[in-house]
Amino acid sequence: MFGLSERNALYKDFVLAVVIISIVFIAVAVNPVLGVFGAVLVPVPILYYYSRLDRLYGLLVFILSLIIAMITLRALGFQTSVGYLFLLGSLGPVLSEVLRRNWSIEKTVIYSAGILLALSLAILLYISLISGKAPWGIIGAHMSAIVRENIDLYSRTGVPTQYIELMKGNSDQITRILTGLLPSFILVGAAFFIWLNLLGGKWLFRKRGMWYPEFGDLSLWKTFDKTVWLVVIAGVFILIPSQGFRILGLNIMIVLLFIYMLQGLAIVSFFFKRKNVPVILRAFGYFLIFAQQFLIFIVAGLGLIDTWTDFRKLGKK
Repeated sequence: MFGLSERNALYKDFVLAVVIISIVFIAVAVNPVLGVFGAVLVPVPILYYYSRLDRLYGLLVFILSLIIAMITLRALGFQTSVGYLFLLGSLGPVLSEVLRRNWSIEKTVIYSAGILLALSLAILLYISLISGKAPWGIIGAHMSAIVRENIDLYSRTGVPTQYIELMKGNSDQITRILTGLLPSFILVGAAFFIWLNLLGGKWLFRKRGMWYPEFGDLSLWKTFDKTVWLVVIAGVFILIPSQGFRILGLNIMIVLLFIYMLQGLAIVSFFFKRKNVPVILRAFGYFLIFAQQFLIFIVAGLGLIDTWTDFRKLGKK
């Protein structure tokens, strides 16, 4: 049983957690800039308080914060999807439960991504039931709207008219291709955001003196060498003159490029540590990698080439 002082401290932390997470929910929904980073800003504090206050209080914090945020947003005239905020916030409790198992980094990401994708599918099926539309119809309509919005955006940024007309004329084909590639986009997006939240959670938990799984030196991480054969298989599928095989090959290739990008980032982190690069310069280097698309491909290529060159000499004792 908790003593009086412990109960007061618990209630104080509970109220503070609800206030903080409610504000984070509202800020992410209202501010477009913060909305871009919402997948990191929302789950980390929920992960922290869910782990600190234990399951029941942590779950109540999540639910109450979501209800307060939605009521406030509706009162302010913002039509934010409750499913979107719920999905972002649910990653906090999911990560907390998975981290308690003290699994490897690969198993932690895979299980967390699997649970998150299952929740996404459940939300999609719920929307399908209440709207009377097929799930694939909802996805197709959403992708079509995204393509139209991007074409309109390009037209306002000075892109030549002939390219705008070309995109408009092929908008249906672009939508079909993007819809076909959606499985890999979703899988990579979920794994990437989980990875970011694991890093953010590690920093916060260590700063607060709380236990956090020791995943080892992630700068030494690498995928299996035989993974390169999947790259070959995906390349063969892409070359087959069949749209079904090409879409399958592209989906596999996108996932593999993401895996090799993580390996490339581990190599970059390894040499940052080896050369004792200051934290500010490291942060700037990572920012450049994600801000410039060609650098992301270079880092992914670095990870792929590492299969043969072993930049970090991991094969040597």
